[in-house]
Amino acid sequence: MTGRTKRALILTGAGASLDFGAPSTYALTKAIKSKVLADGWMQQCGSDCAYLKIADVLADYFQGGADSVNFEHIYHCAHELLATFEPTAGAVNEFRPIVQPFISRRIAFDAPALRALVSRMAEFIFAELSAVCAAPKASLAPLTAFIAKVQRDHITRIYTTNYDDFLLQAAPGLYTGFDPASSPDPKSFDGGAFWKAEDTDGLFHLHGSVHMAFGRPLAADTDLGALHWFDDRAEALRNSSYNGSGNRRMDGSQVIRTAVITGLDKLSRLQQQPLSHYYASLARDALTADVIYVIGSGLGDLHLNTWLGEGRRKKPAPPMIFVDWWPNSFLDDTEFEVDRKHIEMIHALRMLVGGSHYPGARYGTGWTLATDGSCAVWDKGFLSFLNAAGELDHILSQLI
Repeated sequence: MTGRTKRALILTGAGASLDFGAPSTYALTKAIKSKVLADGWMQQCGSDCAYLKIADVLADYFQGGADSVNFEHIYHCAHELLATFEPTAGAVNEFRPIVQPFISRRIAFDAPALRALVSRMAEFIFAELSAVCAAPKASLAPLTAFIAKVQRDHITRIYTTNYDDFLLQAAPGLYTGFDPASSPDPKSFDGGAFWKAEDTDGLFHLHGSVHMAFGRPLAADTDLGALHWFDDRAEALRNSSYNGSGNRRMDGSQVIRTAVITGLDKLSRLQQQPLSHYYASLARDALTADVIYVIGSGLGDLHLNTWLGEGRRKKPAPPMIFVDWWPNSFLDDTEFEVDRKHIEMIHALRMLVGGSHYPGARYGTGWTLATDGSCAVWDKGFLSFLNAAGELDHILSQLI
């Protein structure tokens, strides 16, 4: 891999894992609800009732029925409601949530029920995603070939918001920042080595991984609550819970530590190691990328869109390849209705393609090339993209 001077940034979201067996948001929401309602601890704490009440209130508020509410909505509400309870007696101001005296509760939620619900939901997510990694539903060979193709010409920096390890199964040699010499498990994160490895092909789980968990403090890493890496997914699952204190926020509330980052306010959760390093590194890689791939992302994580957009503001802007799925075609589905994702594509990622104002040229079986030649969109899903590798060569040759 020596002699490479160009850099590629790849960001993958949920849509990059669906073909390999990861559950959809709808399926994961359904599984979590079933587990919450059947769990004895949830019933004893009253967390099952809290889950149902939050879901019902949101369904009415969204005016879209129960299907408009997903697990991230419920997790977020439970966590933020918990953050507004009165502090313990004698708490110093730094630990007194400052919005608490302004809160008038319309619904009586119990703090222990909410705390148990938040913790247990994160555990259920971890368990669901860990299970699907054991037997991918589609061959990973095309994914392996794609990563190798990018690596041939580019220093390849892959960031994912997914918890699964399909990418690592496809390319097991990718660097994660955890000390590979730390054996047996758990492995500690080496921040010093991480920043010296900026030209190393890497894979970084921005929102946690089924391999990250709360291992015992190590001799070289005595921080309580730090995430460690377990090669054995089953061992990681056994250590995925944390019962200590949360991370303090500047408003006096806390973020409950979990091994997977979920909810609608992920940025405050990215302050713990190694996620803070990953997020800072994403900024640098976005600003130095020669090509950017965004794969299977709904663009709902605005903190990530910020840096993708900054990367695209360079002169000249690096070409962007956006891989996702649209029911018909990208041009057809955005011609008359511009949704939230497409708005982010236009304004945050500066992709002037789609809709009535930015027509593009169709190519091959699923491509739309922007008129200005700065970006291209694939609309048939990730696995189909991987299986049409020859078409990608043509698109790359057309991008400015």
